Amino acid sequence: MTDQTQFERLARLAPTDGTGEVDFDDYLWRSLFEYADGPAPDPDDIVQITHMWATSPEGYGSLNIALLGRLTDGRWVTCVAWADTTGFGCQQGVDWRVNDTRNRAISQGLDKESRALLDLSLPGEEATS
Repeated sequence: MTDQTQFERLARLAPTDGTGEVDFDDYLWRSLFEYADGPAPDPDDIVQITHMWATSPEGYGSLNIALLGRLTDGRWVTCVAWADTTGFGCQQGVDWRVNDTRNRAISQGLDKESRALLDLSLPGEEATS
């Protein structure tokens, strides 16, 4: 398990404008790693978050999260996550993926809905308004 400082750093690293309506704090960062469905990158290896979106569809409790970032070795990382109204630790899904290029990370690491929310739609996909 990693220490709190790593997650505080990620909370400060994340963009604050246009990221949805959820305050993306160190608790949410910690949850993305603690409840990952498979391997997750080391939090210390994330050096940049270029795009991030976090929303609560009902306005409380539940979460939908999508992000794109860069690692220390130049590879790109994505995370698509959700939690029901009970929050992380009950019912959730957290999918981290690492790809060699930004384009591959967008096309293979993010689903269509996440790409649209991040304004990273592929050719032929509609972007959100």
